[in-house]
Amino acid sequence: MRMSRPAAALTVALVCMVLATACGSSGRALRDPKDGAVAPARQNNGSTSTTASTTTTTPRATAAIGSGFVLSSGAWTNGQAIPKRFTCDGANVSPPLAIANAPAGTVEFLLVVTDRDVPGQTQWIVATIPARTTAFPEASIPPGAVELTNTSGGARWSGPCPTSGQHTYQFSLYALPTASALSKASDRAAVETVTRRATAVATYDGTYARP
Repeated sequence: MRMSRPAAALTVALVCMVLATACGSSGRALRDPKDGAVAPARQNNGSTSTTASTTTTTPRATAAIGSGFVLSSGAWTNGQAIPKRFTCDGANVSPPLAIANAPAGTVEFLLVVTDRDVPGQTQWIVATIPARTTAFPEASIPPGAVELTNTSGGARWSGPCPTSGQHTYQFSLYALPTASALSKASDRAAVETVTRRATAVATYDGTYARP
């Protein structure tokens, strides 16, 4: 029995549809999703990777909390009032300081004292402090250390002297893994460059208030 050409084409199409349905069906009927339903999370089969977003921060020395590296003073308690003797209203001499548990590999220290309430103001900068140093005597610096010019224009201790109110002064001691090469002629930019090479920093705060 011969079929006409249109009839044969229709038959072939019907056969293809039946075969496609048989091969592609999973046997499960498609249903509309329930209200509030969400698509399941896509699983990663290892062929692709995702990168979590991160916040980039400028590298700096790690605070010495928990490391044992400590800067302290017997003249006042950390965060409390600096005695008048060490300010512009007293003898204006540098305070005694103590250093303990410097990180292994420390070659020298750098001390920078700043007024946290006046951005950029430095009270005291002491460089090339030998790694063996454990103390700063009152009104003195360790042998081998050198004082750099602070924002008052002098290479010396410039005691707290706020125009009014209370200011907080931070003593930051940087542990350096290599020699700083700083000298009396070094500027603040050179000092900041050195602080970024520090392996750790120990801090000690004090306050001072004037009417």
